[in-house]
Amino acid sequence: MLTLYWFWSMNPQKACLALEELGLEYSLVTVDLTRGGQTADLVRELNPNQKVPILSWDAYTLWESNAIVSYLGERTGQLWPGDAEGRGQAAKWLFFEARHLSEPVGDLWFNGYLVRQMGRTADTLAAEVAATKSARYLSVLDAHLRRETWMLGDQFSLVDCCYGAVLDALALAGDYIEAYPALKEYVKNMRMRRSWRACEFRS
Repeated sequence: MLTLYWFWSMNPQKACLALEELGLEYSLVTVDLTRGGQTADLVRELNPNQKVPILSWDAYTLWESNAIVSYLGERTGQLWPGDAEGRGQAAKWLFFEARHLSEPVGDLWFNGYLVRQMGRTADTLAAEVAATKSARYLSVLDAHLRRETWMLGDQFSLVDCCYGAVLDALALAGDYIEAYPALKEYVKNMRMRRSWRACEFRS
């Protein structure tokens, strides 16, 4: 029994994309964050941080989106490097995203996209800080994707489930991605994949 607890947003989408790309059968449980679903007893029991995504596979439970992506690659052996060097590269880019991009892109997505959906006012100062903080690392990423089609080379991997979700969130936030042509092309290619359509918003 494979279950993903999620809500449509950047980090849960990483896990959903990975499951779809691997072609695994799974149940999807929506935790409605807009109604405090993260405080439910079951969510608190599965993840003391009270966040999604949470993956449950039989008796095994895992949270943290990039850990879930890595675990699915290791467990299935699909769309994942088979040698230590390749796995090192995968870990490098997953850590890079978690350390340098997740927070500022999340802030940009919230203030540039989500507040519009909620009818709230954006925190422009927070958005400016996030844009400045992310710019250096987006430049590094853009330079990398000028040389490579996907994050680990010519072939799609589960690492792309991470970056596809993050860069799509950035594109939804405003015109922040316009300065990075390779990132724009990457998002376009990601949105064309079958898995992407399966992981678009659903309740």
